[in-house]
Amino acid sequence: MRAPRKRPLVTAVFLAATFSSVLASGTAATDGEPSTTVLPPVVFPTFKELHSKLFGIDVDDSNNDTHVVASFSNPYDIRPNFNNYPHSNLLPAMIASIFDIVAPIGGPRFIVEVGSLHGHSAIQMATVLDYIGLEGVPILCIDPFTGDTNMWAAWQTDAAVGKWVKLRDGRMTVFDQFMANVQFAMTRTLTPHHVLPFQATSTVGARWLKQMGYTPDLIFLDSAHEEGETFLEISMYFDLLLPGGILFGDDYGWPAVKHDVNKFVEQHNARHMVDNPIDFQITRAKEGVSNMLWIMRKAIQWKGQTER
Repeated sequence: MRAPRKRPLVTAVFLAATFSSVLASGTAATDGEPSTTVLPPVVFPTFKELHSKLFGIDVDDSNNDTHVVASFSNPYDIRPNFNNYPHSNLLPAMIASIFDIVAPIGGPRFIVEVGSLHGHSAIQMATVLDYIGLEGVPILCIDPFTGDTNMWAAWQTDAAVGKWVKLRDGRMTVFDQFMANVQFAMTRTLTPHHVLPFQATSTVGARWLKQMGYTPDLIFLDSAHEEGETFLEISMYFDLLLPGGILFGDDYGWPAVKHDVNKFVEQHNARHMVDNPIDFQITRAKEGVSNMLWIMRKAIQWKGQTER
């Protein structure tokens, strides 16, 4: 049974008010007669189910050797580090506000993060989940953990990049740093049924989720940041999203991100403004900073929709 919610870190008025008309009615505004859409079954996997499906191991809470993060062997003796990487813009107050938006539809129940790097944002989300009493909500972290273009291109010439890039045996130790960070957080205050790594590209991750029939109600997309690639990722993950769910990301000020986010919203709403519109918002990561978050909410219900 879900533990009762504690008082949220902040009120969500500045975001939730923008979705109030949809939340109040449970339907998107409709005119005309759109075609019938049959919804697939909604499946929210548990942490243990995901762990078993991905790694073939059933988690025994009394045995850390059965938990992929708790049992991480750390072969390169990577120390946990929460300071070197400067671009983690997902802050607890904003996370709590976004959680509040999906609360009226029962969420969050299954969170997907696409692009996790060293795990900072995943740990932030998991910490907020613990704070509000949702200790069983899984966060699936999809990332190839190979480093992005900028990391490979600039680590030798840009000191700011070089200080958080490590190479061992001809590869970047991104996965090792992620695991060391999450493992450390779990030895302190983080409960163990949240963060799971899925070492795969964004497209492989999306196709696997679709094949499994899993339905995220919250997706944080912080992956490619490249024009065209970002559009593809948004398209694939929006398709997986629960009606009423949130797909969001940061770095809206990056030209490629802004271009592809706007392109997707414009193209989708041009086709579906009547039957299935996206409610799209932009907000600052926090007061006084320049980084902007983009937030898409899928229509909760639309005319012609039927449940299987």
